[in-house]
Amino acid sequence: MTNDFILCVSKGWDSYISCEFHEIHTELIKLGWKRLVIDEVNDMDILSAIHRAKVVLLWEAYEFIERNELVLMNEPDSSTTAKKFFFCDDPHFFSPYRRGQRLRAFNWAETILATYPDKLHEWFPEVPSSKIKWMPHSAASCFSPTFEPSSDLILLSGSRTWPYPFRQFCHIKLPVDVCDIVDHPGYPGYPGDVNNKSKHDQMQMKHVGREQYANLLRRYPAMLVCGSIFNYLVAKVFEGMSAGCLVICDRASLSHRLSMLGFVEGQHYIGTDIFHVVDDAVTVKNMYLHDRQRWRFIVDNAFKKVHAEHRTEHRAAQINHECTASIMRSFNLESTTLREII
Repeated sequence: MTNDFILCVSKGWDSYISCEFHEIHTELIKLGWKRLVIDEVNDMDILSAIHRAKVVLLWEAYEFIERNELVLMNEPDSSTTAKKFFFCDDPHFFSPYRRGQRLRAFNWAETILATYPDKLHEWFPEVPSSKIKWMPHSAASCFSPTFEPSSDLILLSGSRTWPYPFRQFCHIKLPVDVCDIVDHPGYPGYPGDVNNKSKHDQMQMKHVGREQYANLLRRYPAMLVCGSIFNYLVAKVFEGMSAGCLVICDRASLSHRLSMLGFVEGQHYIGTDIFHVVDDAVTVKNMYLHDRQRWRFIVDNAFKKVHAEHRTEHRAAQINHECTASIMRSFNLESTTLREII
């Protein structure tokens, strides 16, 4: 399968702040995929491999498609048998150029694997919804539980910039004897995006980046999570559950998609909103201190569900299945057409 299934990824995922995507790439290699790292492998060699492949998956490779547009967008369908997949994480944009960059990739692909399919469809209505497949975030292998947390406080972590008003509210309103705030280190750019000039705190990155974030979560009995103004079902939800940390979710941004995956409020997580989060955080702290059985019930349910369905190995297997199925669907269609001709 190695030369038939090609995974093209931008340079830098192996050192990015999150381990998730690089781990999925590694799992796909175990399943027989060949990974080609853009900017480490010559573009012409990648294009040649794509031409010969049965399946190609470009992972957030907007700039690669942009600079090779003439080849990729104008290649006759009859000249290659490759099934074309594109993986899209955050679909939002703040300029016509960014939107065009994304739309070009979506038009190239036959199938878009999207962490946030509803938002992709909302912001790119010209893309047929039939092309968009939901591929939720997942928890990397470093997120495993410890026996008992070392703190009784509720953790608030992650960026508190303008897309996260829920976190900003919690930062202001939750008392220090209930909530512990850990600052986000910032993002050290983004793989494959030369225009992303975001800055990060290198020392803070060493404390809470990559595997260290899993160590951080294990210290706390619970954490506050939201999906930003974009209502993204972010990886933090799965990471917290996988680490044995009770997740307190902002209902407005997270509950709908969680329910679609079979997560139930009160059984796998605690739901809240800005009107009740202060009281809910106190309740969860008291639950951990005085009703450990109830706390353990929710934590164990969430942990079991994530470890059965939402780890990086599950997501890689899901991607592999979707891509393999596309070949089978094409084969069955061709066989049916041939029988009709005969």
